[in-house]
Amino acid sequence: MPIEWLAEGKVRFLDQTLLPHEEVWIETADYRVVAEAIRRLQVRGAPLIGVAAAYGLALAALATDKTDLAHL
Repeated sequence: MPIEWLAEGKVRFLDQTLLPHEEVWIETADYRVVAEAIRRLQVRGAPLIGVAAAYGLALAALATDKTDLAHL
């Protein structure tokens, strides 16, 4: 699979812009990196974009300080 959730709370995805000449995997815990990968089409195809977006939301939730939500 070209994207996966890693046990340490990170996402690993294949940079599809470099295929077929290079196979480069990007590992990140930053939701902004995932969002940029979607914008740059490093992840392609509707199902994969959906999974990447869901993982990005999960990373953003993990990065949010629970006290940030107290004022909502």
